[in-house]
Amino acid sequence: MSTSHASHVGPSTLHPGRTRPAHPQRTVLLILYAALVAQLAIWSRLAAHTGLGAFTQAHPGAEADVVVGGAIWLAQFTIAVVLATVRYRRYHR
Repeated sequence: MSTSHASHVGPSTLHPGRTRPAHPQRTVLLILYAALVAQLAIWSRLAAHTGLGAFTQAHPGAEADVVVGGAIWLAQFTIAVVLATVRYRRYHR
């Protein structure tokens, strides 16, 4: 056996069975959580200012349209964050 066939322990062979590190995905999840919290805070402040009329009136006005549209966006974004969290936990235990 020559030296080129000898066992070499280096950074690439420390964890041969593992997938790549989860740090970038964890960072993305933290950014998504922060964005969700910020959007929820902004939306709840606007919703408190507008009141429940945004959801009950037929033509409540521009602010109420933003509140309703924001609620739809928050629901979709929350679902995306939950799915990303589930995917992260499934593949990076």
